[in-house]
Amino acid sequence: MLLRSAMNDMKRVARPQFVVRYLALKEDTSGHLFVDAPINISFDSLQKLFRSKESDSLCILVSTLGPAVDKRTSQLAERDAGKMVLFDACANAYIEEVTNDYQKKLNLGGETFRFAPGYGDVPLAIQREIFEYMPEISKIGIELDDSNLMHPFKSMTGFIGFKSGK
Repeated sequence: MLLRSAMNDMKRVARPQFVVRYLALKEDTSGHLFVDAPINISFDSLQKLFRSKESDSLCILVSTLGPAVDKRTSQLAERDAGKMVLFDACANAYIEEVTNDYQKKLNLGGETFRFAPGYGDVPLAIQREIFEYMPEISKIGIELDDSNLMHPFKSMTGFIGFKSGK
């Protein structure tokens, strides 16, 4: 009952939004993949990911649940820590769910899993490169702080390799 209430409360305030950018993957003379954009994808985990599915293209997917989720989390933190923990857990699950659903609608075909900056050997600082390259991200209300964390907090970026069929 409490979990269902938290999920309903979270869905009531969430406003999922998305931004996507597609780039061709290219190979240099030493066999490393790169893109014609100021985004460093030279990290071993990304190179292996894209090669695992013989990707020739890259999708950068950015999503958010919007600022009202952060506001509601703060309100609950002041009044009821238990409800806040449930609400936050529901928001974590929901951002994954709506982003997965949106990714399926892109119908990329033969895609890799979505790899987020800050995991493995890919530093969180790559987010700064993504945000500078994709100014449209600010139009859905996401900003980066000095530590390269996104605000609203229930936001995510991901790299998805895929075969474009070209």
